[in-house]
Amino acid sequence: MQEEIARARSALERTFKERSDEIICSLLATCAGEHVLFLGPPGTAKSQLARSVCEAVDGNFFYYLMTRFTTPEEVFGPLSLKALQEDDFRRKIDGYLPAAHVAFLDEIFKSSSSILNSFLTILNERKFHNGREAIDVPLIAAFGASNELPDAEDNLEALYDRFLLRCVVSPIQDEDNFREMLFEDGVQGKGGVRLTVDQIREVQSNAQAVGIDDNVQRIILRARKELAQKGIVVSDRRWKKIVNVLRVAAAAAGRSRVDRSMAILLKHMAWDRPEQREYVRSLLVDLIISGGESLEKLARDAGDLHRLLLRETDRPFPYQVRCYDCNEVLGSSRILATHEKEHPGHRFFDPHRTSLSLRYMGYDHLLSVLKDEYRWDFVYNPAGKKREYQMEYRSLKERYETIAGTMAREMGQLTRQLADNVWVSDRDSSDILRQYEAQIRRTGRIGEVIRSIEIMLDRVSD
Repeated sequence: MQEEIARARSALERTFKERSDEIICSLLATCAGEHVLFLGPPGTAKSQLARSVCEAVDGNFFYYLMTRFTTPEEVFGPLSLKALQEDDFRRKIDGYLPAAHVAFLDEIFKSSSSILNSFLTILNERKFHNGREAIDVPLIAAFGASNELPDAEDNLEALYDRFLLRCVVSPIQDEDNFREMLFEDGVQGKGGVRLTVDQIREVQSNAQAVGIDDNVQRIILRARKELAQKGIVVSDRRWKKIVNVLRVAAAAAGRSRVDRSMAILLKHMAWDRPEQREYVRSLLVDLIISGGESLEKLARDAGDLHRLLLRETDRPFPYQVRCYDCNEVLGSSRILATHEKEHPGHRFFDPHRTSLSLRYMGYDHLLSVLKDEYRWDFVYNPAGKKREYQMEYRSLKERYETIAGTMAREMGQLTRQLADNVWVSDRDSSDILRQYEAQIRRTGRIGEVIRSIEIMLDRVSD
């Protein structure tokens, strides 16, 4: 289906400016049999876009504008008078939501919670209780649009969770795009592209055989931990659905495995509140570039160990030491070591020496004087913690080498994967590649910190 999806996406992008993410979400949800929610202010073409995607599916389409006065008959169908005569509370569902392949519920959160909660079995289990029996519904995907999130007191968290893919739709930002939208007649519609129900079912079936690359598994597992630390909790059910969406995305693109370029799709599914979106996207770009290891976390862990060792190896001198050559006051071991590294060969002044000729000495001589004559141990023993620090250092070094190796080997491969991925927007693709170079430089700086840790560990006694 890759060619059909590419044509549909291209036709929709010509009509709907700055809506690549929303279009990708809509087509992906349709292929994966999931549901998508558009959030945004009025007048941002949420409804028009949702209807256009729904109409691109060659199947039964149900649309309804929800209000607080919406009744079950308007959505699920009227009661069957003939069935009532037989004491059977059954509805005539033809033309209504239980008979639809795709559905669009506009202003979805405006309706009463009793009606909305009755959607749950249709959206999740694809079942509808019609009279005394539970019937299977043919629903592939449902679209919802709203100007706002549901209030907590409405008890609609379960319904909100059913919308796996979520998009925040904003007004057009670029002036050229706005001018074109305003004054030029764009190409309307779907460009003649129709996705059949059979095609969609076939892709979903093929997705079951799609494998997942090891680095994608690392990205998902690391993302889950990082998100949880930020208070963004994604349920186990959503993670299971997310993985299935990735498999469908790969199958629809003709790939036998889910590769790193697919992982950016999590940005549509792994946030709960709109303000979390940018963090989720930034985290995913970081993990995609580094092959599943978080550069942010590696930098934090390396910095923490570096500062700890500085505290435990940077000891104040028992008296003031001064550099004879540049007159700088050196108050601790770290300052002295840094000075010696930057100015090798400088001599140091010991004011306690009675003989003037013995007051000026080199670096090694000064260390021996501090240790032997003043009983000051330059190497600090932090209560036998060296082994613990060494284990942490080895872990940091291994993680660093994994990231550095991944970046060195796989930039070309990732570039090709992004270029061939119909599900990745141009913005995401260019941002990932642009940040690749910046992250390589940052990885080098992290490596310098880790090498500094190795040097400091030599100064910690066993």
